[in-house]
Parts: sequence; C-alpha cells; structure tokens
Amino acid sequence: MRIRVKYQKGVPLRFTSALDIQQIWERTLRRSGVSIVYSQGFHPQPKIQLGLPLPLGFISDEEFVDIWLQGEEDINPLPKRIALNLPDGLTITSVVEIDPIQKPLVTQITTSEYLVRFWDEKIDIADLNKNISHLLEQKEVLRKKRNNKEYDLRPLIFDLASIPEDQSHQGYLLSMKLSSAQNRMGRADDVMSALGFSINQYLVKRLLSY
Repeated sequence: MRIRVKYQKGVPLRFTSALDIQQIWERTLRRSGVSIVYSQGFHPQPKIQLGLPLPLGFISDEEFVDIWLQGEEDINPLPKRIALNLPDGLTITSVVEIDPIQKPLVTQITTSEYLVRFWDEKIDIADLNKNISHLLEQKEVLRKKRNNKEYDLRPLIFDLASIPEDQSHQGYLLSMKLSSAQNRMGRADDVMSALGFSINQYLVKRLLSY
C-alpha cells in the first residue's frame, strides 16, 4: 500500500535539509506505529520518497512524501496519529492512497509557484518593478549551478510580479512562477539574486507545484 502525505514545512525547519526531513519522517512513522516497507539487501532503507526538493531556507505550503506501507491500513486515522509525533515546523494537511506503481511525484511536476516576503517592509516598489521589467526583458539570464555549470534562467521564468501585501498597499510581496521540470529547474533564489537581492533580505514560500 502506498500513501501520499501532503504537508507544510514552516519556519522552525526552514534550514533542515531534504535528507534530514526524510529521517524525520522515518522516526515519526516508527514512533506512530506505522509499518513501513524496507528495501532488501545489507542496508535496508525505508521506502519513503520525498517530492520536489525544497532549497534550504525556504518554507512551503505544499510538500509531499510518498510512503509504502506493509499491508492495508485505514488511512482515516493516520493524519492525527502521525501528527502527534511530528516536530514543530511540519504540519500534515492530507493523506491519500495512490497507485503503488505510479511514477515518482518529482517526475510529474513541471511548474511551481512561490511567494517572497521581504524582511524590509520599506522596500522601494518603483525600483523593484523597474528591476523586474529589466529582468523579463532580457533574452538570456545566465546563472551558475552548484557544480559551477552555467545555465540560462530566463526561459524558466513563467511569471514574475510584485503584489500588494494587503489592501493598504503599505507593503509588497513578490510572486513568481518557475519551471520545475526535471533538468529544467528554475530556482527562486537565483531569480532573487538576478534582481539584486541577497539571501538575507527575504523569505521564500513555495505555494504549490503541479
């Protein structure tokens, strides 16, 4: 039996890596008495498959983890049962059963939407909009991956705009829609860098991926 858990990753765990998140799920499921399927061999590993990787420092409203269970289970009590053992920063929003042979979620996602909050509430909106327009007008925006290989970020940006934080228009957020397809991953922090912001000036939340 394979289940897909949708959850939120909040500020307390924003600097927790994907590997550590996987280990958190393993410990949580074990403490919750959920029987997980393990791989065969000398070093059995739990069949727990995270969705799209979330960069360090980001938070998210919609993360996913697929878990293979031994035998059939009633999924209705699972969210509450598991939530009792989750650390602060992870919140379950749904648990559904899916086809055990379905392709990994990460291979199905092509697009992600993000919302950026600036730590400085007095950001100059005129300068921000000018920088956004300039970036979108570029035919090519070269950035470097972690392996120092260059890639063009521009075609991976589907949408980028400033939006009022509320009706008072006292503060502004930045919304963006980026490619999340395999081998065509647009990183929100690279977009922010291209706009002239350093990593300590903002907080990125991934809203959804599809």
